Amino acid sequence: MAIPAILVFGATGKIGGALIDELLPDHAAGRVKLVAAVRRPEAAPAFEARGVETRLIDLDLAETRGLEPVVGAMRGVDRVFLLTGYDVKMIAQSKAAVDAARAVGATQIVHLGAHASPDTTIVHFAWHQVVEAYIDRSGVDATHLRPTSFMQNLPLLLQVGGAAPGVLPHYIGDARTSWVDTGDIARVAAAVLREPEAHAGRAYGLGTEAASMKEIAAMIAAVTGLPWRDEAREPGEFLRTMTALGADPVYMACVRNVFERTRNGSLKDAADTFDTVQRLTGRAPMTLRDYIKGNRATFSYADQR
Repeated sequence: MAIPAILVFGATGKIGGALIDELLPDHAAGRVKLVAAVRRPEAAPAFEARGVETRLIDLDLAETRGLEPVVGAMRGVDRVFLLTGYDVKMIAQSKAAVDAARAVGATQIVHLGAHASPDTTIVHFAWHQVVEAYIDRSGVDATHLRPTSFMQNLPLLLQVGGAAPGVLPHYIGDARTSWVDTGDIARVAAAVLREPEAHAGRAYGLGTEAASMKEIAAMIAAVTGLPWRDEAREPGEFLRTMTALGADPVYMACVRNVFERTRNGSLKDAADTFDTVQRLTGRAPMTLRDYIKGNRATFSYADQR
């Protein structure tokens, strides 16, 4: 029986990289063949040093070069983990990847989307749902993973917010929102990729814990032993900061809208949580407190006690 080849898009990122780590023992044991998709040739040696094959795939180039280069790069692939960029190009990127997967005869697509109600009016959540619908009509067996906010975004809030030490800036007021660890996302993705038939046609919510930013600031204080407090800011400030840093203004306007609607309570699914991680991996998910403990240095500063 042929060893199934799993292609991982986003392999150089937090989730894709963690997925490579999760599946590497399966690769070493000959149960699967891991293939990392990279956009830049200089990213390849780090994977190849670990015995992971790489394929040079830039989905943005399909618009000018056509689909055939993507098809050529994906030949021999059986299962695809699809994670695309966080901007409006995700729609075209995903379509090219799905069309190529179908052309090469891939039998499974595991798509990383976003948690949202089916009738969501949040624009970038709708983009993910459009991609899901396109995958579902492709004829390739698919599983959709729908995470909430990443715990790994907490340090980014400190960087983007430019706050004083001991201040956690945010844009959602007193609202509670749902969080998930990117490592847990990768563990669920690995479980699904190992057993395609068991998860075909399924969609899994991936929020594991709900908390307000005030509660998270209190956790950081308890773990570090340093004074911490939250600082609520206007969502428009986030949009101005991120676009000044070069982020896609259309996508970031959507994120601002999520912040605004979370804050005013009109985004009813913002704090949804699920038992998916425990159920599919057999392991308890990462808690916010344990994430903070594991990243204590990130949240520590000159002693102010």
